[in-house]
Amino acid sequence: MAQNISDNNKRIAKNTIALYFRTFITMLVGLYTGRVMLQALGVDNYGINNVVGGIVGMSSLITSTMSAAISRYITYSIGQGNKERLKTMFSTSVNAQIVMSILAVVILEIFGLWFLSSKASIPEGRMVAAHWVFQCSLISLVIGLISSPYNALLVAHERMGIYAYTSIAEVALKLAVVFIILAFDGDRLILLSILNVLVGLGMRIFYGWYCSKHFEESQYSIKVFDKGLLKELTVFSGWNLINNGAWVFATQGVNMLVNVFFGVAFNAARGIAQTVNGAVQGFVGNFTMAFSPQITKTYAAGDKTYAISLGNRGTKFAWLMMYIFIVPVCCEADTLLHIWLGQVPSWAALFLRFAMFESLAVSSGQNLFRLIQADGHVKNYSIMAAITAGLIFPMAWLLYYLGAPVWTAYLVFIIDFFLLNLVRFYYLKKLMPFSIRQFLRDVFLPCILVSIISFIIPLAVCHYMERGLLRFFINVPIAVLWTGICCYIFGLTQNERLFFRSKVTAIINKIT
Repeated sequence: MAQNISDNNKRIAKNTIALYFRTFITMLVGLYTGRVMLQALGVDNYGINNVVGGIVGMSSLITSTMSAAISRYITYSIGQGNKERLKTMFSTSVNAQIVMSILAVVILEIFGLWFLSSKASIPEGRMVAAHWVFQCSLISLVIGLISSPYNALLVAHERMGIYAYTSIAEVALKLAVVFIILAFDGDRLILLSILNVLVGLGMRIFYGWYCSKHFEESQYSIKVFDKGLLKELTVFSGWNLINNGAWVFATQGVNMLVNVFFGVAFNAARGIAQTVNGAVQGFVGNFTMAFSPQITKTYAAGDKTYAISLGNRGTKFAWLMMYIFIVPVCCEADTLLHIWLGQVPSWAALFLRFAMFESLAVSSGQNLFRLIQADGHVKNYSIMAAITAGLIFPMAWLLYYLGAPVWTAYLVFIIDFFLLNLVRFYYLKKLMPFSIRQFLRDVFLPCILVSIISFIIPLAVCHYMERGLLRFFINVPIAVLWTGICCYIFGLTQNERLFFRSKVTAIINKIT
């Protein structure tokens, strides 16, 4: 048992390192791509791309539920060691996604085009380009849906190395796309949409080739369509559907509200904030991705206590990692965006600060949600989670209608998602031997302590120095170093500190 736990810890550490290498490269390239794209498209086109893509993003109300179910059942089958069920599950999943793609296209062609033509605030003369973005986003959606079972296999088998390399290749191709549109004299927004489809298609072909070569269960057959497995997937997805629906309206739906009440320029500012925040969230999300297969596999093997321990540790690590970014970004958001973009859209710095805490609220419960998914009994949880998260969209609409400022939606989102963790506590307690007291002692209190102390020195620097490049290059290293020290001293247990030191020593020894 102890050896298995040690092997799992090593695997999680190895996968996390691989994912961090991937995210470091993709973050740098992605941030540079965002800057060049803003320059190439301009504020209005950038905002159009953000809001029109959000219309298709609304389709995740339907599609992402099935993708999550596929990932869970594939990982669960690997944890049980049931190879025959795994083969049947894979082909059934691909066929289900093909059907889901057809449904999504039909629904979006009807309702998405209606919203685009009658409700979206598209600047005069840009409707044709907006339609191109919409149709290309639809094609990308279909490609992504059919690819999801292949991606689920990579994550379930914990092949994080190949996942990292392909992600780096994908962002490199997207950077090449941006340079191509810079040299283009025609409608750059249309060309960007077409080239993004080609990039997605290329990655889909590669994933299919790699999985068919390395995983025997990935031999797809159009004839394999197990109705029993499909029913399990559908029931699991169905109860998650209302939960994901609330999430979609809280994110893409709020983007549309901002567009309707304030215009595409504010969507551009939200898009800029989301680009930086997305890079940071991807960095922190590596812990969730590295922990998630182990949580599901361990739970499937019957070791609920260790699965809960993994969920708690993953939650704490995600919070601490998030704060290493939150402190310097919140203190130096204006200068950071100025260095990155040169000309910064109005409100972008404020949006970025709010978006960082928005991501903290989301990441604080991801591993707890993985535990609930691992158990499989998601009906009652999904209903309560949907009711809680579903308040965001109507609350934001009401506040905007009453004249509230544009940043209000961020505040509503943050408060709501922290409250959602209370719902998760309640159902974890019902489904498994989950101790709320232990979670508060081992996770919540250390995280709150780090959250308070880590801001002291960086805010003092902000108080005594004027904003500018000098303060930025002094304060950012101080903020990162000080927050890291706070995480190490106040956030980690003695055993976690020993494990951390051993890994750092091993890395230094390899380098030297």
